[in-house]
Amino acid sequence: MTRAHVEAGKNIRTATAQNRKNNRKDKMIKNLVILESPGKVKAISKYLGSSYTVVASNGHVIDLPAKELGVDIENNFKPSYKIIDNAGQASKILKKIETLAKSSSKILIATDPDREGEAIGWHISNRLKDSQGRIFRVTFNEITKKGVETGLKNEGSIDKNLVDAQQARRIMDRLVGYKISPFLWKAISNGLSAGRVQSVALRIICERDKEVDQFIPEEYWTIKAEFSTSKEQFIADLVKINDEDFRLKNSNESEKIIQDIRKSKYSVLNINKTKIRKSPMPPFITSTLLQASVNRLGFSSKKTMQIAQNLYEGVELGSKGVVGLITYMRTDSTRVSNEAVDEVRDYISKKFGVDFVSSSARKFKSKKNIQDAHEAIRPTDINLEPKKVVSYLTKEQFKLYQLIWTRFVATQMKEAVFEQTVIDLGNDKYKFRISGRKNVFKGYQQVFMDSDFGVDKEDEDSNTRLPKKIDVGMIVNLNDVESEEHFTKPPARFNEASLTKELEDQEIGRPSTYATIIDRLIFQKYIEKKEKKLISTELGNLVNNILVENFGEIFNIKFTKRMEANLDKIEYGEVDMVEMLNRFYKPFEKTLETVSGKTMEIKKNTEQPVGEVCPKCGKGALIFKWGKNGKFIACSNFPSCKYTTSLDPAGDSISNSSAPQARKEFGKCPKCGKGTLVERKGKFGRKFIACDAYPKCKYVHTEHISVKCPVEGCDGIIKDKTTKKGRLFYGCTNFPKCSFASWNKPVEHKCMSCGYSILEEINEQKTGILRYICPNCKKEFTDLKI
Repeated sequence: MTRAHVEAGKNIRTATAQNRKNNRKDKMIKNLVILESPGKVKAISKYLGSSYTVVASNGHVIDLPAKELGVDIENNFKPSYKIIDNAGQASKILKKIETLAKSSSKILIATDPDREGEAIGWHISNRLKDSQGRIFRVTFNEITKKGVETGLKNEGSIDKNLVDAQQARRIMDRLVGYKISPFLWKAISNGLSAGRVQSVALRIICERDKEVDQFIPEEYWTIKAEFSTSKEQFIADLVKINDEDFRLKNSNESEKIIQDIRKSKYSVLNINKTKIRKSPMPPFITSTLLQASVNRLGFSSKKTMQIAQNLYEGVELGSKGVVGLITYMRTDSTRVSNEAVDEVRDYISKKFGVDFVSSSARKFKSKKNIQDAHEAIRPTDINLEPKKVVSYLTKEQFKLYQLIWTRFVATQMKEAVFEQTVIDLGNDKYKFRISGRKNVFKGYQQVFMDSDFGVDKEDEDSNTRLPKKIDVGMIVNLNDVESEEHFTKPPARFNEASLTKELEDQEIGRPSTYATIIDRLIFQKYIEKKEKKLISTELGNLVNNILVENFGEIFNIKFTKRMEANLDKIEYGEVDMVEMLNRFYKPFEKTLETVSGKTMEIKKNTEQPVGEVCPKCGKGALIFKWGKNGKFIACSNFPSCKYTTSLDPAGDSISNSSAPQARKEFGKCPKCGKGTLVERKGKFGRKFIACDAYPKCKYVHTEHISVKCPVEGCDGIIKDKTTKKGRLFYGCTNFPKCSFASWNKPVEHKCMSCGYSILEEINEQKTGILRYICPNCKKEFTDLKI
């Protein structure tokens, strides 16, 4: 072989190696983008183009093990992480990501911009050990072309402080759950759980319910009078006696005052007109969005967050493709970018006129101790008006988007201006007052008037009741005077909106947890939702009482608030994670040791006597116990005697004993066709008819009613009906011409106060008290026999 051949061979080998290298480069030209939610893949792929491969982790893929503690307490609380066992889905996703990472020139972790998202990204990046130099962290505050481009321009690294804050929270929650839940299993029943934040929320609800149940109404009376001039009549309220506030405790006191009022003469003492300015509310943060959605739209917290997630991830808008309509929905900051403020101010100027734009860009103060990682919740494009996208949205998506859009537009509009008029009438002893107001400049309320929401009731004009032609010093005639009985009312029970506000005010939980806290409490049957109110159940109260009595220093607002503040400090790098966990665990461990010796004593206290002897063995006493299916009755001689009786929803016992029992039967069950309808007696003594196949069949016979409609001019009949979800209500047969409807059972009995033709029956389940209320004048009666 000649030298020339050798050189030629070398050149061929060099070229081949270079080609292989170039081929590898060609295969690595794509960048890998790792998202958290699969719902965003399509939209972000569209904005990034073919040079990017976009995949989603589907949430957490690595976490603490499901069936063991997974925390080495003695080794600085070192967590033992495992791939989530969800039928192999997490393993498949990780394998796909690892394969794609090997052939990608750059790996962009684009999980959600919060603690959980940071932790997900951290776990994934730790699996890509061979790619560490190519891994970068990016965040997308909004799923729009501009939002994605902005995120790509700001590449960074995983924030370990943010990850540590998530780890500390996860470890604390695991320690509380795994150490206290078994205690509840032994003391009450298997399957129960306790949570560091969840149990404090339960305590808040239970304490409010207790306050309501123990509330004793106090009677008081108010007085109003009808006055007239030569041209008009009007009604005013008594507000001062001898220039002082007053409180009339009973009818005798009010009657004496009325008799004295009738003897006096009256004139116009003062007419005061003032301008009142009302500013718009700040843009939404997670907590205020949940509150507004519950109050205005009737959505649950869970439903609200699901719809908001869809709006954030993107909706198909015809030729525009998939567009994210709102910014990230888990935030505690009212901060808005300067660019977004400029855009909305320009929009207001063009849509409503320059007179409606606030004189300067309005900024809102956020509360203390917030993460401030993201902007407030706002539309990504202010020009995408709700009515322009309505055809692409579901009804629920449209309602929530309209709520967010109108609130944000209002933030940069001028204040609404009202003229308030207060007229005082009276003499040296008695002062009556009538007030009203009218809108003189709509301001920010114009955007609400143009939407489906309209203005709040308190902002509607109320000046129509004011006398028009009246001056100071004018003599007025007293036509009539009357008193009205009232009773003080207890604080309102929590609903999802007010509980969210309470948790936020007490600095318990975070934007990402409000909805899940409520959902978890309902799932555990610690609370139930009744007519939109969150009511603690018997089980919930039992669990709360045990936790507060034995772990009161942990399940209280102060402690939880302090822990949340410590998590924030870890995030800011001010506190070490291990140091914080040590401060938490040492006193917690001592409490656990003390309580563990009292388990059997606590269990005995939960087993209340029924007051009857066991019908099977004749020796043991029947006691109430708790099991996985709820409360039941058993023999105290267990395991010698295994007699048990379950309880139906009304609290009546359903015997599992073979002893024959006399019972009234009413034929076959119309629902299941197998069981027999029998008469039962509820825990408050009220008889009802239900299927004996309970709990397999939960049919309860409803007493059908037929009452003449009380609406004047209506000849319809009030009948019992059911909603689409099966809930019983009472409505008029002339619907939709007559809109009468009530959740309470109407009874034919004239109101003794106002003469209305019906009353409504209300049965207080907790107290067993049967009372009646007039739907017209709201007067209540508890001593009627109907």
